[in-house]
Amino acid sequence: MRKICSQISVAIVCILLGFMITYQLKAVINENKNSDRDTNAAQITLEIEQLKKQKDSMEEKINELQIQIKDYERAAANNDEMTKQIVRKLEDTRILTGSVDVEGEGVTLYITPQNDFFGNSTEGPAITDSDLVRIVNELNAADAEAISINDIRITSRTGIRNASNYITINEERISPYNRITIKAIGDKNKLKNALEFPGVLDVGFAGCDIKYDFIDKLEIHKYNKNFGFKYAKPIKNN
Repeated sequence: MRKICSQISVAIVCILLGFMITYQLKAVINENKNSDRDTNAAQITLEIEQLKKQKDSMEEKINELQIQIKDYERAAANNDEMTKQIVRKLEDTRILTGSVDVEGEGVTLYITPQNDFFGNSTEGPAITDSDLVRIVNELNAADAEAISINDIRITSRTGIRNASNYITINEERISPYNRITIKAIGDKNKLKNALEFPGVLDVGFAGCDIKYDFIDKLEIHKYNKNFGFKYAKPIKNN
């Protein structure tokens, strides 16, 4: 009887020891995982900060070069009328490609999703890529000379599309659950008619508050990336 009791006691002790060792091993593994996560998060944060600094530095250099180019153009434009016309054409081209900051009369449109008190709606985003494309198309049809979405300049090569829980514009992500601001420079009457055309703002945007203001002096920032053409080349006439 005593032998059986001692065997049972030894078995219980072994089970307890096994449980304690297993628990200790899990704790060590979890601690190492958390440590690895913290290390990876710190490395990612550091890399993001470095990339931001590089981006800011490159933008400063681009701005400096653009100022130098404008100085050269002003100096050249003082020589003759032909050069002045060339400079004006260059300026028009820069506005068309979005490579310069511009100002003028226009409209600012605010689209604000009315989210639930406890967070975003589970029924999906209130704003979609097709909604934004529809507005941009109507503004372009109303001869808008410059357009931006959340201060992202819209150009002829801009893509607007859904990507996971975001909308990407010029490779930048914006949230469809937060307020989106659209700016357009052009004739205020034409822009007003475009926005009030049936099917532009009264379709889609479920649960959104939409407002727009017409402004006499509206600023739209430039597109900071360079245009490059690898395949398209001008046709040379003989």
